[in-house]
Amino acid sequence: MQGLVTRPRLLELLQRNARRPLTVVSARAGYGKTTLVSQWLQDAEVEPAWLQLSEADSELRDFLSGFVAAVQVRFSDACSDTSVLLDAAQLPPPSLLAETLCNDLDAVAAEPLVVVLDDYHLISNPEIHELLDKLLLYPPRPLHLVLVTRNDPPISLSALRAKGWLTEIRQGDLRFTKAEVKAVLGEMVSTSVSEATLDHLEKQIEGWIVGLHLAGLILRSQSDPEAFLSGLKGGFQQVYDYLSEQVLAGQPAEVRDCLLQTSVLNRFCSSLVEAVCVSGNDSNAKSISGDEFIAKAQLANLFVVPLDSGGEWFRYHHLFQDLLKRQLKRHHSESDIAALHSRASTWFESQSLITDSIEHALAAGDVVGAVEIIERCRRDEFNADRWYAVKRWLEMLPANIKRQRPKLLLTEAWIANCRFQVARITVIVEEVDALLRDQTVEPTVQGELSFFRGFLEYWEGHAGLSQQHFEEALSRLSGDGGPYEGEAELLYGLALCMDGQQDSAVQRLEDRIDRTDPAEGQLLSRLVAGSAFAHLISGDLQRARLEAQRLHLVASRISIRNTEAWASYMQATTCLHAGEFDAASSHFAEVAKLRYVLEPRAAVDALAGLALSQQLGQFEAEADETAELLQEFTRDLNERQYLSVAQACHVRLALLRGDGAQALQWARAANEVAMPSTLFFWLEAPPMTQARGLITAGSKQDLASATESLSAIRAVNESGRFTYQTIEAAALQAVALDMQGSTEDTFDSLDEAFGLAEPGRWVRPFVELGQPMTSLLQRARLDNVSIEYVDRLLRAFPKNPKAEASKSSIQAPVVQSVPTGADVKSGTEPYVEPLTNRELETLQLLAERLYDKEIAKTLSISVWTVRTHVKHIFEKLHVTKRREAFVKAEELGLLKES
Repeated sequence: MQGLVTRPRLLELLQRNARRPLTVVSARAGYGKTTLVSQWLQDAEVEPAWLQLSEADSELRDFLSGFVAAVQVRFSDACSDTSVLLDAAQLPPPSLLAETLCNDLDAVAAEPLVVVLDDYHLISNPEIHELLDKLLLYPPRPLHLVLVTRNDPPISLSALRAKGWLTEIRQGDLRFTKAEVKAVLGEMVSTSVSEATLDHLEKQIEGWIVGLHLAGLILRSQSDPEAFLSGLKGGFQQVYDYLSEQVLAGQPAEVRDCLLQTSVLNRFCSSLVEAVCVSGNDSNAKSISGDEFIAKAQLANLFVVPLDSGGEWFRYHHLFQDLLKRQLKRHHSESDIAALHSRASTWFESQSLITDSIEHALAAGDVVGAVEIIERCRRDEFNADRWYAVKRWLEMLPANIKRQRPKLLLTEAWIANCRFQVARITVIVEEVDALLRDQTVEPTVQGELSFFRGFLEYWEGHAGLSQQHFEEALSRLSGDGGPYEGEAELLYGLALCMDGQQDSAVQRLEDRIDRTDPAEGQLLSRLVAGSAFAHLISGDLQRARLEAQRLHLVASRISIRNTEAWASYMQATTCLHAGEFDAASSHFAEVAKLRYVLEPRAAVDALAGLALSQQLGQFEAEADETAELLQEFTRDLNERQYLSVAQACHVRLALLRGDGAQALQWARAANEVAMPSTLFFWLEAPPMTQARGLITAGSKQDLASATESLSAIRAVNESGRFTYQTIEAAALQAVALDMQGSTEDTFDSLDEAFGLAEPGRWVRPFVELGQPMTSLLQRARLDNVSIEYVDRLLRAFPKNPKAEASKSSIQAPVVQSVPTGADVKSGTEPYVEPLTNRELETLQLLAERLYDKEIAKTLSISVWTVRTHVKHIFEKLHVTKRREAFVKAEELGLLKES
């Protein structure tokens, strides 16, 4: 670039501190921050991961997506775990994102990775600042983060400075000296100027490179450069405005017109320029192509900044763009400017860049147009399980418009469906009904509304009404092949099951699966999931497991993590109920990794299932960790229904450990209501756990309350045909009745539980009840009741329980998992073997972010010996990653203070 002057004092500073985790280059606009960093990286022959930020990147998901994409330009396979979290419906907290990103970056390469975040001052989201703060707490070894900003970022700079991890270049460092001013002018124009004129120019522009660059551009056409420069007055802002207008006035008309019209764009490419720019009143007339315009603007040094290495996307320097916008408003009417935004909106939608399209429609004052964009494009996002993107689009609109558009309200209902917010859907359906009263309704709108009416009737337990609504929905949505039709098919199948037509439901789903094109992955996933749900609800564990495996195959083809998580959840659930606790823990652990991808109610249930599997499998420490993770997860969700599940899970674990007092306190205070939505096939159903807690007390009043509660639960289960939950309730009821001395009723309930559970070979509901159920099973065997099945259940109990529960407790003793071959680590706190002196030295150098070769040189040993030491350190500290080793070492006080 003409006018570029090498700045050795700053370049040497950057290169000398290239191994530090963070560099901050901070100054006002126009001081050459980006140019300096670019020049340093070019001289050092370093290919960076460069992310040009905008105000739109203040959304955490967008920021992190851009960060990962920038890294993947250099290392295509990098950040795989972080990418999974970016597909999550609800992003994890910044601390977890930072930990995952740190581990991903640590695995990137054995060479430095420079990540430049340009214009970081445009980031206003505290969560992003927290993310970087956490990332830099234990920075990944390859990472050198460069923040180019107009002001200091709100992260812990003082702590980084104290550790010697921070390089700072500020406005005073970036100001051009008199010698540099002279060098720039000498590069741009051949005429020299006097020392006095240089002093005057430096005083007016205050070492400001943009002003100096503009002056150089104008001097080329000045007959008396000395007089021109001497006449500049008013300080750098007035000088800048004057010089910019002079530069703009000197451009050919077609270039000037394009400059003004493209000023409404925060980024542009050739085809976007051609779509937005028109000459005169003829929208088809283009006197200059997009490629020609960009080439001429770059040749004229008009502050055009490339945004990618391929030379496709560009932006203007912010100061120059501000000037162009002011000129645009001065020379064009509001309607002309709105037309520019409208054309930009149309182009962005054609490229599936929907957020940009909506922003430009709103900038054009076309709220209805923005609404219609959302209504046209929402289906594709739902089809890809990216409902969070649609939620963000809705948040961009004025609040009043959303209450006036049925499709927008139904869009909110689909989002609520993903979050299992039944009460919210009730309110939305009422609003839509009011809007559509006495109006002609589009078939698809009526189909969606019918779906939600059926949804609400199903969760109220009204099988017949829900079927009618789902049939109407399918008649209007048939052929959609996407998320709406798939959800309707799934819920219609469940409504048939609720009506006692399980065979018909399964057959209908199978027929529909056979007719569905494998390319329609989203629809197919809903159909297979519906079949798995139907078998699980009916108590058929074997068929449910087979369908879960089939769902895994579908998930692998369509590459949607949500479907993968559901498949693992279903497999885990069937293993747990079959008494295969190790296998259940393994599958639930996979779901736990994807908990932010899965719908919240299922994710919460999966964590509860993992804790229960671990506890039943004798891994109490792991169960405690999972329970704590569940508490944190539900606190982040901050919805009562999820917090209630977490509390119930905590109580259930206490019951399994014999802590009846804690369980009873909660059970007596809780007010859990049995409804289809709280029971369904959920592993942790708070009403059921409340009954468990009351039974533990063993008092007449508590047992009566438990029996009454279980009767209500059973009524809901029988109405909903939830065989799954009826087995659980019948087994609990048998224990409660036995404690009350009602022998005949006890064995009636037990016989019913056997009759429902034996075909599916259920184990867990009986084993979880511990000694009271052992006693009942032994008595049942004496009466020749289901001898083979009873023997199988008794074999699942431990031969020699550590402690016998009292008669009034339903504590489960330590149980034996049905063997599956899965291996789960011990729940005891691991012993930390002392590190050797050489291992301590290696650990200290690792903490200082040295590479293996550098450690080997420092310690005068081979690289292979270093790697052996690292392996032993990991084994002794019971970790698998360097970051984990640093954290553990700090906890144990093994690191010296730097």
